[in-house]
Amino acid sequence: MTIIVASLVGGSIAGVSGSSKAAFRQGADAVEVRLDHFGNLKPSALPRIRDACQGSTIATLRSKEEGGKSKLGPKARDSMLREIVRAGFHGVDLEIGSDRALLRELGGSKDRPVTIASAHFWNPVPEGLVESTLNQACMLGDVGKVAMQCEDAAQAVMLANIGMKYATRGKRFVIIGMGDQGRLTRVCASRIGSAMMFACLGGKEAAPGQLDVNTQKLFDSGPLVFGLVGHPVSHSVSKQMHEAALKDLGLVGAYIPLDFPPGAFDHHALATLRTIGFQGLNVTIPHKGTAFEIATRTEQSASATKAVNTIRFKDGKIIGENTDVFGFSTLVEGKIHITKHTRVLIVGAGGASRAVAYVLRKLGAKFEVADIEASRATDLARMFGGRAVSVRSAMSADEPYDLVINCTPVGMKGMPGSPVKANLFTRGSVYIDIVYNPESTAAMKLARRKGARVYGGLEMLVQQGAQSFRLWTGREPDVGVMRSVARRALR
Repeated sequence: MTIIVASLVGGSIAGVSGSSKAAFRQGADAVEVRLDHFGNLKPSALPRIRDACQGSTIATLRSKEEGGKSKLGPKARDSMLREIVRAGFHGVDLEIGSDRALLRELGGSKDRPVTIASAHFWNPVPEGLVESTLNQACMLGDVGKVAMQCEDAAQAVMLANIGMKYATRGKRFVIIGMGDQGRLTRVCASRIGSAMMFACLGGKEAAPGQLDVNTQKLFDSGPLVFGLVGHPVSHSVSKQMHEAALKDLGLVGAYIPLDFPPGAFDHHALATLRTIGFQGLNVTIPHKGTAFEIATRTEQSASATKAVNTIRFKDGKIIGENTDVFGFSTLVEGKIHITKHTRVLIVGAGGASRAVAYVLRKLGAKFEVADIEASRATDLARMFGGRAVSVRSAMSADEPYDLVINCTPVGMKGMPGSPVKANLFTRGSVYIDIVYNPESTAAMKLARRKGARVYGGLEMLVQQGAQSFRLWTGREPDVGVMRSVARRALR
């Protein structure tokens, strides 16, 4: 069982008293009083601070070097920490860098508080350094604690693997990935084996990425955990959309954006995510092909497109699906009557384009496809009976197209520009941009000025997301709730 510790950063005795009451009321097992947030802390105040807390209390005097506010020099710090140890707190957090001598001294004592030997890395460091530091911390304290800022999900997965290794050795440890990309170490703390997890009150984080006490408590009882694997993922609104659907159905769960750089998502990473409690994953660029290769079974939508955007686990199998097929089918339905004479251009031959091409072929369309990598366009055309053309040829077409679909990320938030030119459109043309953030792209505005009917990718996102949700949970989400939440998140 993971003990939930609420970090209190009020900086006053009255603040600590009120906050500790609230923390225990919300389900915290203990509180951490951050003494470094008290201005001009005096030893005489320590008993009153201890008594102001309403239950099991850990005292922490976090140094500036370790991300806290305490600026005490070595001698003054040592003196204050000894006063804290004598003050009767249930536990004390000591830093292995500056407080090693005191940790060793306390290790041989009987009448003392529980010691948490901690270390913090404010930038990512190699696996070997994390593991050796955690090993030192576990040897020096009753509980060893290492926290590291995570810039991507691969680093958080690394931390989870180290944690699970230490759990099998029977060690009492805490391992935390700080920041948004470290969130899985908090949500899945129990499955990883962390002895404690630190949470906050009312959004007052003591460290980057802390969850509030209520949320952390819910996650301690086996929540539904889903995620989005991609690079980048910061533009995504899938988290808001799926968590709203979970809440609407009264389900406890989390949806975590997982930024895996190219090459970092593989079967080892997937195995870790599965072990720590993920029940399903969405997959976006650039990992849809990798997901297809990793899957031990693929459904028709994935087999036909050789791309997987949804992973679920069942009976020991990794099942790959492509709900983009369902999403695009729903998006295009009723927008245009497609026949073999409809002039169609697909711009971009990446993962999403396969779902688009598959649907178009089923509808009987003959399409052209252009990509800056000519070989990708050729491969897509060969797979689905289309014709590959150069980007230059497509953009200088003499005749406008009836239907143009953008399957590139150009135009998305952080990647400005237009993947198409005005001459591709005329009044009556249809332009579909699978980019959904922003909701209206530069290319959509350009096509609209030429008289084309335009549709963004939000509906495709919502529909494919709803289909993923059904596959993972067996429940029917309120698609209207998902759509409205996604739209709000884009504003």
